[in-house]
Amino acid sequence: MHWFTFFYFTLPPYSQLVCSGCRSVLLYPRGAANVCCAICNTITAPTVPPPGMDMSQLTCGGCRTLLMYTRGATSVRCSCCHTINLARPPAPAPNQVSHVNCGRCHITLMYPYGAPSVKCAVCQCSTYDVDQIYQT
Repeated sequence: MHWFTFFYFTLPPYSQLVCSGCRSVLLYPRGAANVCCAICNTITAPTVPPPGMDMSQLTCGGCRTLLMYTRGATSVRCSCCHTINLARPPAPAPNQVSHVNCGRCHITLMYPYGAPSVKCAVCQCSTYDVDQIYQT
């Protein structure tokens, strides 16, 4: 058995949280009731999201603090500097398609997600800025 295999299997699973005192990212064993920061000695209780809640992270544009938020949120307010950060929507899966109605003949068109325009094969009408118009 290699030393790294032994090391990997003997470590408990870890989680991360942001220290409520100095805002450092702390690594702690899952299941811990409290975490003491080695830098500022502040004790922080880990907050566990409800089961099934999908979480994401972003870095604050104002103070560079790591922020955790529920996936799907459009904006996140930083608890340190109160900057409102825009959360990007998740990237679409490869080969994902969208639909839009042709502006001239109203036939339903299918196009690759994120395309800037789509051309109707029936009437040759080009629809631009497809993400900005009503999609079916």
